[in-house]
Amino acid sequence: MKHLVNLPKLRPRRLGLLATCLLPAAFGVGMRAPHRGFLATHTFACPGSGSGVAPSVRTTYASSERQRPRSKSSVVTVYTREEKPARTYELLGEIGVLAHSSYTGRDELTRYAEGAARQMGGDAIIDVRLDDAASVQPKAGEQGMLYLSGSVVRWQ
Repeated sequence: MKHLVNLPKLRPRRLGLLATCLLPAAFGVGMRAPHRGFLATHTFACPGSGSGVAPSVRTTYASSERQRPRSKSSVVTVYTREEKPARTYELLGEIGVLAHSSYTGRDELTRYAEGAARQMGGDAIIDVRLDDAASVQPKAGEQGMLYLSGSVVRWQ
């Protein structure tokens, strides 16, 4: 008898692990556990689950003059729209960080924004805003994904 589909030969253990990770989610099967966190812990332990995709960072410069990148250990201060820095500053550009997973939160997006601000030579990110990616103009991504935006500045 001929096989209709050529599948790679998997060892029984790998096939079992694959079935254990994928089948409960595919069929919506729940498991009773002595405590609530068991299923979530199991799901995150499976290969390929979790966010898996790093956020996308978009930068635009305010002028053609580029600043030297700051060291990875330098501190980048983050100010929300409600907070105003007391120091005078020069605008270097704009930054936007788009999550590609619902597991990506504000803290992770902020870390990526701080890294990009360092690359731009910035001391701070001001006017930081967190929105749904589909509600910003221009649209940054799909509905339900987070989008962090702000302005990168250098202290004078």
